[in-house]
Amino acid sequence: MPTIDQLIDVVGNSSVGITVTDRTGAVLLHNKAQSILMGGEGAHLGGRILVDGSDGLPKLLERLEKAGRFENVQVTYRSADGRQERASGVNAVVAGSGDQTRIHWVSRPELGERLPVSSTSTEDPTSDAATWIRTVDEHAHPALAPTEEHESILREFYEVAPVAIHLIGVNGTVMHANPADVALVEYTATPSEYVGGHIRKIYEDQGLLDDFLSRWDEDSPIINFRANFVTRDGAPKPVLIFSTARAAGGSVSNTRCFVFNDPEPQRARDAVSAFGWPA
Repeated sequence: MPTIDQLIDVVGNSSVGITVTDRTGAVLLHNKAQSILMGGEGAHLGGRILVDGSDGLPKLLERLEKAGRFENVQVTYRSADGRQERASGVNAVVAGSGDQTRIHWVSRPELGERLPVSSTSTEDPTSDAATWIRTVDEHAHPALAPTEEHESILREFYEVAPVAIHLIGVNGTVMHANPADVALVEYTATPSEYVGGHIRKIYEDQGLLDDFLSRWDEDSPIINFRANFVTRDGAPKPVLIFSTARAAGGSVSNTRCFVFNDPEPQRARDAVSAFGWPA
C-alpha cells in the first residue's frame, strides 16, 4: 500500500479525473483533472456532479445500484453555467453500504491524439493530449482536493478503484499495484510475481517500454496511449495508458500510472521512437 503522501499525490495530481461521492452523487473530494472536466472550480463541485443534463446522474446512480460498478461508460460532463461540455469515458464502483456508501469515479478525457508521438509522426505537438496535460499541470488544486484528512477514503479508493493503478520507480520496479492492476495482468493468485519486480514483465513491446523508461527522468507524460500488456499466461491485453511522473528538483520518485481496459481493443497499438512533448 502506498504511503498517505503518495496517495494524496497520485489522486490529486493524476492525469485522469477522480471524484468520490456519497450514494446520492454529492461530491466528497475530487482532483484537478476533474475540476477541468467539470468546467473549473464551479459551485456544483461541492454539490452533485452534472452529467448529460438533468437526468444524467440519476441514470448512472440507478445503474450503479443494480450492478455495483461499470466501465468505459461514455458521458458528457457539463459546467455549472452550461457553457462547457467535455466528453469522458467513466469507470465507477460502489463501496460500503447504507449511510457509509461511497462511489469512486474515474474519468478519462476523450482525446483524439496521444503522447508520446513517433518521431515520424505528423501529429501536432500542441495536440489535445498535450493541451490536456499542460492544463492539468497548471491548474490549482480545488477546495475539495485530497488531504491527510481523507486518508480512509483515499485508501479505500486505492483498494477498490475501478481502474488499474501502479506506481513505478525510476529503476522500473513496480513499487505498488492496486488490486485492479494485479487482476488486469492476471497475477491475483500470485501478486509477488508481479509487484516488486520489473515492469518489463507486463509489456509486450519491449522497445516501447525502453523508450518510456529512458524518458521518465524528464517527467514526460504518457497520455491516451494504446499498448498491449501481457498477462501471466502470456496473452496480450489491450490497454489505454494515462501516466505522469512525480518529480521534484529534477528527480523522479515514482510514476502515477492509470491503466484502462481499452474500449477499442481492435485498434492498432501506438508506436513511438521519440517523444513529441514540446519544451
